[in-house]
Amino acid sequence: MFSRNSRPLLRSTTLRLTALYSCIFICSALTLFVLAYSLLSGAVREGDRVAMAQKLREYVSVSQKKGLAGLLDFLRLEQENIDVEEYLLRVAGPDGATLFSQSPEDSVPLPEVLPLVPGPSVQWAFVPGPDPDGGLTEIGCRALPGGGSVTIGKDASDREGLLARFRVIFAGIMLPVALLGLAAGFVLARRVLTPLKDLIDTVRAIDTGRMDARVPEVGAGDELSELARLFNAMLDKIRTLITGMREALDNVAHDLRTPATRTLAAVEMAVASKNDPAELREALLDCAEETRRMVAMLGALMDISEAETGAMRLRLEVADMARLAAEAAELYEYVAEEKGVALSVAAAGPLPVLADPNRLRQVLANLIDNAVKYTPPGGRVTVAAAREDRFVAVRVADTGQGIAAEDQPRIFDRLYRADRSRSERGLGLGLSLVRAVLFAHGVAIEVESEPGRGSAFAFRLPLAGEDV
Repeated sequence: MFSRNSRPLLRSTTLRLTALYSCIFICSALTLFVLAYSLLSGAVREGDRVAMAQKLREYVSVSQKKGLAGLLDFLRLEQENIDVEEYLLRVAGPDGATLFSQSPEDSVPLPEVLPLVPGPSVQWAFVPGPDPDGGLTEIGCRALPGGGSVTIGKDASDREGLLARFRVIFAGIMLPVALLGLAAGFVLARRVLTPLKDLIDTVRAIDTGRMDARVPEVGAGDELSELARLFNAMLDKIRTLITGMREALDNVAHDLRTPATRTLAAVEMAVASKNDPAELREALLDCAEETRRMVAMLGALMDISEAETGAMRLRLEVADMARLAAEAAELYEYVAEEKGVALSVAAAGPLPVLADPNRLRQVLANLIDNAVKYTPPGGRVTVAAAREDRFVAVRVADTGQGIAAEDQPRIFDRLYRADRSRSERGLGLGLSLVRAVLFAHGVAIEVESEPGRGSAFAFRLPLAGEDV
């Protein structure tokens, strides 16, 4: 048996769900932080880039109108009259040589070689300072219409430092977020798997023979609670079925022991009698009778099992219930007359029903046989069949000894016989077969009984045909 403790930790569902929940939580938090950083950095950088791009468009426009020389004159005039020293500026000729350069005080001029290729649109890049702590400059570069290029730059150390500190704060926040995700994932995994662990514990308990073990129902009303309820209901049915099977096997063993013993005794007697033909014949007849009894019992059990499991094959046809009742009663007239019981039939036909006539004969025969058997001399047995709305109601009643209230719920169980009926000869399967055959027809049987006043068994079959 696979024990819980022997399961590798890496293969446990708890660990897998914890990892899955944590991964989802951490990835979601990481996505939100990255998105927030992207929006923040874009907003911070956008202001500086808009101003620099506007200056580049102005210089390109001047160059387009006045040429490269005009642009240089414009820049010199601007340098003398307007305070534009917040920007680093460099104008290169078509050969790449620097024609104009400008830089604010205490700023390092732009390097001769830039990590950009000038184009018709603005190209952006960052240029680090000469020292490790020398700051960072963001530059924008654009080609001039007549050849050459213009590059503008601005110190971005403070801005990028702010974004760098934000990244550090973000990394510091992510660590407790990751730990929180792991803890939340573990709690959620344990909460989800608790009903499944209860289910596993219940199965293990049943495997050890504890058929009364059940899954705790927490009453949350979710799918797992529904699973626990259905599983417990299934266990109840299995337990009822096993109990019934055990009782049936015990009763079969008990009921077969007697005919088997009688058969053995008859065989031993025949062996002892040796050459007496009369005794041999009597022994063979006893063997045949007991064997017939055992075969009848096994056949009835098979019929009941087929009917209860839906495997019984019915040959359905339109049959007259009035005629079937009369035929069944006729078979027991002699037995009833010999016992001093009045047997009568009250059925005015035709009463057509769609059913298996042979199986209905079994039903009626068993009910009448029981009624005659448990009715004392001078009593009365009545077989009645009549229309009730769109049904044919059948009722077999007697004035016999009746059935005790505590026995009534079990009289249809296989091989069940009340103690006072143990002395009566029979298989104890008649009523079980009646209920099983009617069940195969989709019909239920009802019983009314009062000790000392008799019993009545009744069932209803739908009328066959529209013209009835």
